[in-house]
Amino acid sequence: MQTFTPTTTFDSEARKAALDVMNELIQLDYDAIQAYEQAIERCEDSAARADLISFQADHQRHITDLSQAVRLMGGQPEGCGRDLKGILLEGLTALRSVSGTLGALRAMKLNEKLTNRSYERALEARLPGSARDVVFRNREDERRHLAAIEMHIERLSDGHTRATLRPS
Repeated sequence: MQTFTPTTTFDSEARKAALDVMNELIQLDYDAIQAYEQAIERCEDSAARADLISFQADHQRHITDLSQAVRLMGGQPEGCGRDLKGILLEGLTALRSVSGTLGALRAMKLNEKLTNRSYERALEARLPGSARDVVFRNREDERRHLAAIEMHIERLSDGHTRATLRPS
């Protein structure tokens, strides 16, 4: 793994900007974990629930990997806590999840779209190689999460549509 010191290709301003990007992603993943908790509690479909639990674990791993990358850059990971955006995401997920599995999945689809966009933007930032590698791997996880959630929504929506269209 490539190490980074402040004296290599980054000046202090670029290093601070890179650390800010990484810490923003740590907070984003923390917020995602909280939102997943709400969705998991209300998800009744076993396959979708298993994926949500797995994706929540991915977000926890992202925090660990991003924190390590921040330390390698000579920074300190900022403490995660509930911020306004996280509270809103968690609240919206809980609200949409009231309708059950499909509501929970639709809420998580919106959350994953936000997370995907945030990781895309982070890859546009000037990051040292090892940090870029972590962000790239995490972004690939986010793409996989979104695709799986969309697949579950389609699968469950098709079943729901067929059940409601069945003649009595």
